[in-house]
Amino acid sequence: MERLNGRVAVAIFAALTAVVALQVLNRVALHLPIIWSEEVARFLFLWVVMLGAALSVKRRRHFVLDVLPRRIGTQRGALAFLVDMVPDACVLGFAVFLFVQGIIYVRAGTFRTGTNSEINMALVYAAIPVFAVLSVIYSIRNLVADYRAWRVGAEIRPTPPPAE
Repeated sequence: MERLNGRVAVAIFAALTAVVALQVLNRVALHLPIIWSEEVARFLFLWVVMLGAALSVKRRRHFVLDVLPRRIGTQRGALAFLVDMVPDACVLGFAVFLFVQGIIYVRAGTFRTGTNSEINMALVYAAIPVFAVLSVIYSIRNLVADYRAWRVGAEIRPTPPPAE
C-alpha cells in the first residue's frame, strides 16, 4: 500500500510539474496564459500534500514534541511504551475526525465545480478522506508494531546517539 501511495503521489507531482511548466512556457513564449492551469495546479498540489502527509504518518515523520527526558525512551517499561504510543494515538484520533469532516466536504463538493477548470470539487475534496483513511491504517500499524515490540522487549524506536 505504501508503494502505491508513493507512486500515485509521484505521478500527481509529475502532472503538477507539467501543468505549471506549460503555463510558464505559454506566458513567456506565447504571451497566452492558460486560464485553468493555476486552479488545476492548486488541486494537484493538495493531493500531493495529502498523500505525502500520509506517508509521513507511516514513516513516523509527523510533528512530535519531545517534552520528556530522552532517558525515558531508552527504558522499556510501560511508561516508555505509553510515551512512544501517544503521537500515533493522537494522529489516529485526528485522522478519524478528519475522515468524518472530509466526507462532509466531499458531499458538498458534488454540487460544485472549479471556476475555470470545471473539475467537480468532490474529486478535489476526496484528498481529505483518502489521507484520513491512509493515516488510520498507518497509525494502527504503527501502534500494533509498538505493542508487539514492547511485549517482546525489543526497542521500539532507535535511541539517537548522544551529541558530542
